[in-house]
Amino acid sequence: MSSTSPLESLAPVYRKALKTWRPVILYFGNEHCPACEWAEPVFREVAQRYRHQANIYVLNTGESPRHPNVTGTPTVLFFKDGKLRKKLKGIGTRETLEEYFTKHIGRLRPRYVPHKPSHDLAWLRQTLRRLCTVPRAFERLSCRGGC
Repeated sequence: MSSTSPLESLAPVYRKALKTWRPVILYFGNEHCPACEWAEPVFREVAQRYRHQANIYVLNTGESPRHPNVTGTPTVLFFKDGKLRKKLKGIGTRETLEEYFTKHIGRLRPRYVPHKPSHDLAWLRQTLRRLCTVPRAFERLSCRGGC
């Protein structure tokens, strides 16, 4: 039996990327792969929405060190706490990929939508008419006494 953890058998680049509290998603593709030409833009589009909740890497298999869990392209690996949680060979459809992102990262919070101001221009005009400025205050005070 080996006493090494699965993390120690990886290249140093992958070990450094996986030592984080955030979920890590690795996409492996190749520029000469026809399936990757279709899959990478779909993956990037889905991953763009989750970029603040996870560390997401798009890797070219020709340029990056070999990963032991990658046997073909495109491959997506979902890691949490340094452990492999899910391996996808191919990405499937956009909907299934979004389901995997939601399952492994969590639901996205709805974006902040600014509320419409509760006051409009008519309210502002009416409020300004009612304001009692210093000259108007003197007028009112002088009218009370002898008007």
